[in-house]
Amino acid sequence: MLRAYECERGWVRAGGREGGGGKGVRVLERADGAPFLCSAEMFAWNSNQHQATAIDHAVPCSVTHPGASNVAVARGAMLQIYASASATTTATTSNTNIITNVTASSANPSAPRALKLVSEFKLNGVVASLAVVRLPARPTDSLLLAFADAKMSLVDYSTSSSSLVTVSIHYFERDEFKKELTAEKEPPAVRVDPQSRCAALTFYGDRMAILPFRQDVTGDSEDLSSKYPFHPSYVFKISEIDPKIKRIIDFGFLYDYIEPTLAILYERDHTWTGRLAARNDTRSLLVVSLNTTKKTFPRLYESPHLPYNCTALYPLPNPVGGILVQSANALIYVDQTSLPGVAAAFNAFYGREHALPAPPAAESQGYPAVRDNMLYHRANVSDYKSWGVSLEGASVALVNPDTFLVVCGGDGECLLVELVGHEDAGAGWGRRNGDVRRFRATRMGVRATLAAGIVRVPPVGAGAVLQAQTQQQRHGASSAAAMRGFLNEASGIAEVDLFLASRVSDSLMVRLREVLGGEFGDQNVGEAGGGVAGSGGGGSASVPAVRPRYGRRYEVDDDDDDDLYGDSMKEDKKPAAGAVAPSATAAETTNGTHDSSNPPRFTLAVVDVLPGLGPVRDMAVGEAKRDTTDEYTPDDNTLRREMEAVCCVGQGVYGALGILAKNIRPEIHTTVDQEAIKGFKEVWTVKCFDPNAGEAENQYHRYLIMSNENMTTVLQTGREINQVTDSGFFTAGCSVYVTSVLKGTAIMQVQPNGVLLLNYEGNLIQNMEIGDTDTWIVSCSVSDAYVVLLLCDGGLILLKSDEETRRMTKVHEKKDASISCASLYCNPAGIKSLQTVEAVLRQQGKSHTPFSQASTGTYGTDNQLSPASSKRKHSALMADDDDDDEDDDLYGSSSGDSKVPSNVPDSMAMDHNGDGETDESSRDEVYCFAYKEDGALEVLKLPDFTQVFHVPQFDNLGATIGDIFAPPASLDGVEHLERGADINEILVTALGPDPNDPVVYLMARTELGDLIIYKAVVQQDFSQTTQSNQTGMTPTTPVNQFGGLPPLHRLALVLVRVPHSHLSREPVVYADTDGDKLKPAPKPRPQASFVKRHYLRPFSNVGSAGNRGSLYSGVFMTGRKPCWIMSSQGGDVERAGFEVIDGMEVAKGVKIQEATRNKGKGFLRVHPSVVDGDIRTFAELHNMNTPNGFVYINDRGLLRLCTLPWKFNYDLEWPMCKIQLRRVPHKITYHFDSETYIMAASVPSNFNLSQAQQAAALASGAIEQGFELNVVEERAKEDRTGLYYPSSGAYSLELISPVDFQTVDRYALEVNEQVLCCQVVSLDSKQTTSGKKLFLVVGTGMCRGEDLTARGRILVFDIIDVVPEIDNPQSCHKFKLLHTVDEKSPITALCGLNGYLVCAIGSRMIIYTFEDSETLNGIAFLDTNIYVNNLSSIKNTLVLSDVVKGVWFVGFQEDPPKLKMLGKDYNPMQVYGCEYIVDDNMLAFVVSDQEKNLHMLAYQPEWSGPPGPKSILDGDLLFSFISLPVLQQREIAKGVGSTIERIVDDLIEVLTGTDYF
Repeated sequence: MLRAYECERGWVRAGGREGGGGKGVRVLERADGAPFLCSAEMFAWNSNQHQATAIDHAVPCSVTHPGASNVAVARGAMLQIYASASATTTATTSNTNIITNVTASSANPSAPRALKLVSEFKLNGVVASLAVVRLPARPTDSLLLAFADAKMSLVDYSTSSSSLVTVSIHYFERDEFKKELTAEKEPPAVRVDPQSRCAALTFYGDRMAILPFRQDVTGDSEDLSSKYPFHPSYVFKISEIDPKIKRIIDFGFLYDYIEPTLAILYERDHTWTGRLAARNDTRSLLVVSLNTTKKTFPRLYESPHLPYNCTALYPLPNPVGGILVQSANALIYVDQTSLPGVAAAFNAFYGREHALPAPPAAESQGYPAVRDNMLYHRANVSDYKSWGVSLEGASVALVNPDTFLVVCGGDGECLLVELVGHEDAGAGWGRRNGDVRRFRATRMGVRATLAAGIVRVPPVGAGAVLQAQTQQQRHGASSAAAMRGFLNEASGIAEVDLFLASRVSDSLMVRLREVLGGEFGDQNVGEAGGGVAGSGGGGSASVPAVRPRYGRRYEVDDDDDDDLYGDSMKEDKKPAAGAVAPSATAAETTNGTHDSSNPPRFTLAVVDVLPGLGPVRDMAVGEAKRDTTDEYTPDDNTLRREMEAVCCVGQGVYGALGILAKNIRPEIHTTVDQEAIKGFKEVWTVKCFDPNAGEAENQYHRYLIMSNENMTTVLQTGREINQVTDSGFFTAGCSVYVTSVLKGTAIMQVQPNGVLLLNYEGNLIQNMEIGDTDTWIVSCSVSDAYVVLLLCDGGLILLKSDEETRRMTKVHEKKDASISCASLYCNPAGIKSLQTVEAVLRQQGKSHTPFSQASTGTYGTDNQLSPASSKRKHSALMADDDDDDEDDDLYGSSSGDSKVPSNVPDSMAMDHNGDGETDESSRDEVYCFAYKEDGALEVLKLPDFTQVFHVPQFDNLGATIGDIFAPPASLDGVEHLERGADINEILVTALGPDPNDPVVYLMARTELGDLIIYKAVVQQDFSQTTQSNQTGMTPTTPVNQFGGLPPLHRLALVLVRVPHSHLSREPVVYADTDGDKLKPAPKPRPQASFVKRHYLRPFSNVGSAGNRGSLYSGVFMTGRKPCWIMSSQGGDVERAGFEVIDGMEVAKGVKIQEATRNKGKGFLRVHPSVVDGDIRTFAELHNMNTPNGFVYINDRGLLRLCTLPWKFNYDLEWPMCKIQLRRVPHKITYHFDSETYIMAASVPSNFNLSQAQQAAALASGAIEQGFELNVVEERAKEDRTGLYYPSSGAYSLELISPVDFQTVDRYALEVNEQVLCCQVVSLDSKQTTSGKKLFLVVGTGMCRGEDLTARGRILVFDIIDVVPEIDNPQSCHKFKLLHTVDEKSPITALCGLNGYLVCAIGSRMIIYTFEDSETLNGIAFLDTNIYVNNLSSIKNTLVLSDVVKGVWFVGFQEDPPKLKMLGKDYNPMQVYGCEYIVDDNMLAFVVSDQEKNLHMLAYQPEWSGPPGPKSILDGDLLFSFISLPVLQQREIAKGVGSTIERIVDDLIEVLTGTDYF
């Protein structure tokens, strides 16, 4: 089994996409004849079982459609596109039963929003950097992706195919750019100019590439005929800008400059904390202008002496402008007019290096000392040093023009920081210019997640307005327009949605609501002590305080103004429009309360959560435990144990255990094992409205109907399940379908020769006979009022039910249609999931014109406009705003109305105003999706069966499928492809958490059991004339192949294949029939049935009851390998929010709302559920005993009533459960005998150097117990105000129950003792008959500072059985410490070896025996290299990895005991993990290195020939074979000399052998 490892440098995967490249072949010979390790002969299979969940990068964008509110998220090698959607409410009219869905945001702009996952893409490399660019003539954004070592890709999102389209790839990994002897490679970083004029990429530490983009302007200098949206890139050395630049720390483009302007934060001299006395303030800020035509970079200004620990810069838009620089101790604002800048110090370490004693002269040679840095002068520093807050790893986001939200990286504490200028500069949303005098900061008293970055999510529903503003910004308009999109000037409320992306905990979407004029300030708020404010800290004021913007008068200490203007300056002034209330001083605050008449200024609420499992420090595999006593009954041929992977994840108070299980394991409530049930193959549950019952009771399912070939049984569900004997149900034969109709007031039962309509009591209302002896019903599909019956001869009969007469009538009959299967779908009124061509053209503001006159695009993606249609001259674009531009820039817009720009199309403006509804959208539309025997797919509109969509060869299962609307005569000359898959069932359903914006899916099942899923996408572009993509060979948009605009009544529909990894096909058994050839063995013929079996069973609202867990809707596919195809409706699985910090109160003027119910992400997930064998049939069941549950019958005839385990979240790649610990888990292992987990966890503890020295002296024997070292009095008297101590964890071992994952026993370790390795090993013991027993062995290390030697201990535990506590039956096990060994070096790795214990202690490896289970005795040793981080054994061999020196292969001889090195890898490689990999009689080693590569090594001492072609197979690429179109599968299989069936069988074999979870 491959394992994954985590170290301080980052995540190293044992299954990544990045292969070893040319490093796969190791050294083959050595001149001295020493043994060696070389490449393995076997072919290894490498597949990512679970993609990364930690978010590395996130950017706001608009990629799915013009004006969309999207967030692009990079999780390792996966790119996800989220859309910010408004939450919905459900309103029911009083006089009808019709439920109308209303979008909350349309009536209330303050409606909560949620993140909806639109698409996710698996990439071929880990994303190193991510940026957004708006190219000319394109209404949507493009993405720039940077990959190691120096690659960049420009991609677009195609709406019609829901895929990424690569526009260009830029490769800079040339030999002349690479640096020699570089141990660590700097990851590339990409930044884009705010006006999308160019992009910059830094790579190899000293190189920068500039990619200029073409601009949408008129003139001879631009070549608009070019098919590329960019000019050729060019590369230069960073030192060409300034020779002093040694290393770039961060860089970014500034706003609103005529030329692209780049700010570079760089390091000119290397230093570290121990050398600050000689070299400090080593970082500088340089601003240069980029002339992309002449390839020059004139200098604008520089701030040369910034603190040595500056880590990031943030360019600020107008009206403030300038740059905010972040360091570990302060925030620094720099612009061209305020050099060197002003700072806000948040701890007492800021500037402390300047108080260090002067170093020797030799230390400071060649480095000009900075005698008096004005950046530390009291006049330029806002003093918040007493807070003792560290900004290391903090994230910063702008929430209004001069206010930032800062989330600290250590514990997630939230700060509000304001840039305060002169009183005439304005503040907040009323800011008019960039005059910044000082900072004002507020401790909010709450913590959020540990954010790796914060991005502002664009507002929803401002599509046309935002698009016009983007075009204005391209032509030089103020960047403040983008910020004002968050402000509603009429109501005086600004709402900003922030996405807090996290690598080490859950990511949050936070809504920050600001009330202009609201109350703000408490004990956590105040003017900075000392420095500029002069209200505390013993300092005098050097700059006068700022006059308030609203509210009561505040005294201004400015004698010069009083002398010039008298006392009039102290009079109240009328606030400017858009101004906000000031922060109160400390003297004006009260204890965390606010006046109810004056609302708080800031309100924060968590509106959505994206769960994350990062970083994975360790993982253990154990057997899953359930509370139920009912056991699963898998197939006789399936040997499996229900395993689960338990991971140590999180950081700080967000530490947790993550439990992963690939298969869904139902929680069985009741099992019915009766002979009368064993023969049933179909089951249905129905609800029916009972006027005598209560509302809650009417939500329950009333009947459970089971059927086989000979009979139908009806059961009534309630507190008990009883059989119904006297009713109008048809029970003398099989049933085809049973459901509720007439909006839940009647029951319809379909039998082969008729349709029955019954009331809620089961009394017969109508019996309609259909067919005869030669014609009968084989299948049925229902959409409330309409019922489609499929006959055995391929004909269709359409029935319609009438609510008034409560009768069903035959509406239409389609004879000899040769239809194999059919499914109905109802598109509700006002829902745009399925739209006609006419509706799409109306929304686009176009008319029904001939195809030759329609506008065409140029870049090949469906969401792009042509340059001619989108080109605007600067004068025409800005003509309407020339008179007001200057006033708006100075004072903002005084009007509260949202004005739509004049260049927005009328149709977009109509949609923006909410008046775009038509009469057609006011009624439901019902469609019949019919699959024909010739492989064609038709969509027929009811009730007259009008064809609105047609695909002639759907069975080829293309990647994207469009409508072929030509008449049949024109198809005669078209080449017909070979028949594809044999489809026996289709189902069309709508899924998603938002009922106003569902996603329509078409699911199909083939005769072999394959699951095919298509997503319905509305086609927006009708301009292309390429052939429909039946083969899926190219990602072009599928449209009509005969040209011309489609008829208006046809559906603007594109079907996009949804890939998944679930293999539901049964494996083929081969037999040797010809002596030398294997052929498929004949299968037993299934029992004949005259009705079609329904494998695809839809369900809704299955999940957890009450406020626990989530509800899900989707489809359950029965069969030999059943699976869930599901989409979450939301719930409370990960209930996260802001948390009040211990010892603090929420700041006055800040309100924290309770976290809202989590929303489903709307993305389809496919989860297998093979734990109970073959599932014959399935149905949802909601009653008193199984709320929101389901019922199924397995192949053994057992009827199960079940629910989904509520603790698991199924809206992820694997079902996941997260157990919050509020401490950091480091190591975990599983004890098989006691079936418990052992975890090593820690809580933060301040490191005290004096106590560490005392403990070290006592451990070394230098002093005796009770003797105390002298403590320096000066250190004891030192003022530590504002200084924070370093933290070291206080470790403990915890015994975890696998049932509820609660701690049942704990063993605390010594102070400053850390667990480095923890493993359950099998050692020789006389306590068992086998002579072996499992013991828990723990290796620790004690680090007490740089000047003290690290020590370690070996602890051996036994897990014993005890009498459990009365109220806790899980507490039946305890720790028992058997033996402890003190060592002079840390124990870094350990493992078991044939009953012996092997430990890596410092630079030596020792083998111990555990005699009589009491003492450890060393019997053999081997000197190793520097730091052994991994040990693994098989039989009498060991493989060990050194973090610097590579891999060793060692053999152990028992008599006499001896260790001998058999081979080693002599190539330099920093190894992070190694493990054996066994294939039958072949043995090899899999190794992961610091560059996240995998290597395969093998021990071959007698190898003399050259190595053959060997590699690690990309399992992800091979598994994509099952989602390819049939024609492409045949071509690939033919190319490798195989067949589709044999390749799929090989994939099934691999899955079967690795399906442990």
